[in-house]
Amino acid sequence: MTRAPVLVIGIGNPSRGDDALGPAVVARLEELLRAELAGGQVETLVDFQLQIEHTLDISGRDKVFIVDASVSAAGPFAIGRVAANDAPSPFSHAMSPAELLGVYERTFGPAPPVWAVAVRGRTFELGAPIGDEALAHVEPAARAIVAEVRATGDRGARLTVRGTVQGVGFRPWVVAQATRLGLSGTVHNTLDGVVLEAWGSEAGITELGRLVTEAPPAGASVESLVVEATTSISPSPGFRIAPSTCEAPTGGVEGATRVAIPPDVATCDACLAEVDDPRDRRYCYPFTSCAACGPRLAVARGLPFDRARTTMCDFPLCVACRAEYESPEDRRFHAQTIACPACGPRLSLVHGDGAAVSGSPLETATRMLREGHTLAVMGIGAFHLVADATDSRAVASVRAAKAREEKPFAVLVESLAWASRLGEVDAVAAGALESPARPVVLVPRRPSAIVPEVFGPSEKIGLMLPSTPLHHLLVRGVGRPLVMTSGNPTGGPAIVDVDEALRRLGPKVDALLVHDRPIARRVEDSVVASTPRGLRVVRRSRGYAPHAIRLRVAAPEPIVAYGAHDRACACVVVGDRAYCTPHLGDTSYVEGERAFEHDLAGFEDLLGVRPAVVAHDLHPDYTTTRLALRRGARLHVGVQHHVAHVRAVMAEHGLDEPVVGVAFDGTGFGPDGTLWGGEILTLDGLRERRVATFRPLGLPGGERAIRDVAKVAYAALVDAFGDAEAKALSRRFPAFYRLSDDTLARLSILLGLDATPRARGLGRLFDAVGALVTGLSVASFDGHVAARLEDVAAPGAHLPYPITLPSTLTENELSATADEIDPRPTVRAVVADLLDGASPSTVSARFHATIAYAASTIAELARATFGIRRVVLSGGAFMNRLLEDGIRHRLGEGLVSSAVSVPTNDGGIALGQAHAAVLALVTNPAYGES
Repeated sequence: MTRAPVLVIGIGNPSRGDDALGPAVVARLEELLRAELAGGQVETLVDFQLQIEHTLDISGRDKVFIVDASVSAAGPFAIGRVAANDAPSPFSHAMSPAELLGVYERTFGPAPPVWAVAVRGRTFELGAPIGDEALAHVEPAARAIVAEVRATGDRGARLTVRGTVQGVGFRPWVVAQATRLGLSGTVHNTLDGVVLEAWGSEAGITELGRLVTEAPPAGASVESLVVEATTSISPSPGFRIAPSTCEAPTGGVEGATRVAIPPDVATCDACLAEVDDPRDRRYCYPFTSCAACGPRLAVARGLPFDRARTTMCDFPLCVACRAEYESPEDRRFHAQTIACPACGPRLSLVHGDGAAVSGSPLETATRMLREGHTLAVMGIGAFHLVADATDSRAVASVRAAKAREEKPFAVLVESLAWASRLGEVDAVAAGALESPARPVVLVPRRPSAIVPEVFGPSEKIGLMLPSTPLHHLLVRGVGRPLVMTSGNPTGGPAIVDVDEALRRLGPKVDALLVHDRPIARRVEDSVVASTPRGLRVVRRSRGYAPHAIRLRVAAPEPIVAYGAHDRACACVVVGDRAYCTPHLGDTSYVEGERAFEHDLAGFEDLLGVRPAVVAHDLHPDYTTTRLALRRGARLHVGVQHHVAHVRAVMAEHGLDEPVVGVAFDGTGFGPDGTLWGGEILTLDGLRERRVATFRPLGLPGGERAIRDVAKVAYAALVDAFGDAEAKALSRRFPAFYRLSDDTLARLSILLGLDATPRARGLGRLFDAVGALVTGLSVASFDGHVAARLEDVAAPGAHLPYPITLPSTLTENELSATADEIDPRPTVRAVVADLLDGASPSTVSARFHATIAYAASTIAELARATFGIRRVVLSGGAFMNRLLEDGIRHRLGEGLVSSAVSVPTNDGGIALGQAHAAVLALVTNPAYGES
């Protein structure tokens, strides 16, 4: 009698709870495979356990499936090809399928192909039925076997996956999914992403591809999947991780990588549980991580992302860590940053001269913070200055070390509950605080034990939860919120090297908490703001960079954009992906310039490109412009500052339609010889036109007046009232009290000189009105006065002040003059209201309403005049949410686009420059050529 080519054996005791899963799956199969059973293609068999006699049953078959309950199945069920005398059985019975095959081959020779189907069960009590949870696993397991039975035969496929698929636990996840689907093969990292060589049924390979694109593991982002037939030889049973290769990407730019570099990821809950468990070998270990969390970009020296190409390469795995690393069932399976106290890294607490502080580094550091000392702490991507946020003297010492007078500090708290006590944390803010990026989240502050010196003049507080086990242990050990600010003097680059930290921070702090894992890349904390429309990124760095931004048009060759002078951030474009560096800081000083060049070169190395097309700002005095022009390049592309602001939003949102761009910021170089910053533009491809701008204010003393806001306010009075009346009025406003009559006279003379710079920046108008309303005469940090003006504004709708607007618009070349928005009537009305006793909150609210009215009216006129639908808002002035909300309310939400995941301030300029350069290469290589 001819035997059925397929045999399914169900193993289990029907009277012992979930042990009956094997027979239950067979029973369901008999319903699903009626035709195959009737036709003699399939035979089923049920038994209590595997026995030697079953070697006779499997003889002569084409396929054999052995189904049994398992307490260790990776999912509801797992299908795996069985090799003779293989690893320990996942089944709940004595003889394993591997042992059965071993007996068969020793007795009869080569065995037929056998698959073990492990169905997850939980309870095995005598007399109990199958549990509801286990019963739910019967159907998917049975249907998977049906797919295998009906498959026409094994095939091989090569799956190339591109995106954020390295450093996120992607390969271990692939092994688990492929094993569950009964596939054989390998997965490995390349410069192109991740490559899978999979063998098995058509249905299994198709399902694996679907899971890769539709349900990848947390942290992964799949941008493309290419499936090709493979001619390689079918591998031995099982799916495994193969060694990474540096094979060149297929197609595209020679030498470039297509893999998206993973950002650093906050410690997961499972790792924190180990850190907090006195019974765990990683108890209180500050470098605990797994495949799903830990440092990534900050430790990456190259790609593919493997331990050997990170700063973890100097820490060989101990026996216990090696076992976790090699076990497919362990969550640290192929986790590249795996570590423990035995293998390192290790903490040290040192004095400013480098001498070790006695005692446990962590316990001593915690005690010192509780006692009011200031520490420099080495984090994932930079040093922080840390102190007790409830101790005025400790906070003052941090301000002295930072040379920062009033700018607010971020505050580290242990939990979301703590954060909610200190600030108004809504659902959006809570989600950001607990996200893997762990940014600093700006929210309205509440009265609390935090000393006022922490947040200075701001009504907001920047809160963050621990992103590493070290920060978790510190804030939990101290038991109070901690000031956590970048460990560098204001204006300088973040410090990443221990020797530099000793030299520059050692004399300013009480001790330094350092470790022996080098920082490969400077990565500071990201900052986001919670708004009614969701999160807005203020500073894009740890946890966000370097996630790629997909462009609508691919660059034919690599491009590098150098960005702006302050809040420096560069952007490298490869194909249709724009990779923005983490925040690189201020380039005003030589240290910042050197750090910028070093970090950008390292970023290009990581991407495997050295672009010959360089985009830059037009301002001749920007450090980044000078560096860009000094660089040898095939093509330099100059992009006007405010055009770049608008293009950054277009790039982020993939806008390729014409737009009206409202670009408001402090100051930016204008081709007409003035300092721009209150611009209404139109953009259509590479066609860029200026249609309106704010009337300029004089800057007596040049850009130094940007900090000395009383002088800007005086310039506004002179412009609105004339010299004589301005001098008289100045004596009635506190902002001018420190200015002598001689000083006012000199200011009037300077304002009458042609050589005095004229600034159209909306930021200067906000400074002028802010000084009048709040009494502030000096801005101690960028945006200080404008932020204070926003803070004091009364809520609700308010009538705008008078302002003179053009009634018609003309599209002008960027170098030509444009119709002006004249705010002099606004300044006169503000002064009149204040002198009449109007409250600062009302005046501020009406001023905000005035600017929103002016911008929306001109934008609407431009839309109607030039037949444009969409309006883009960009520039640092739109950090002010009252201004953005007012414009959106007047224009309608559906018509307006603004920055979300890229900063609206100068941190987004590089992306806008890159956008222009891509279009130039594709459509007009002569654009902006310099």
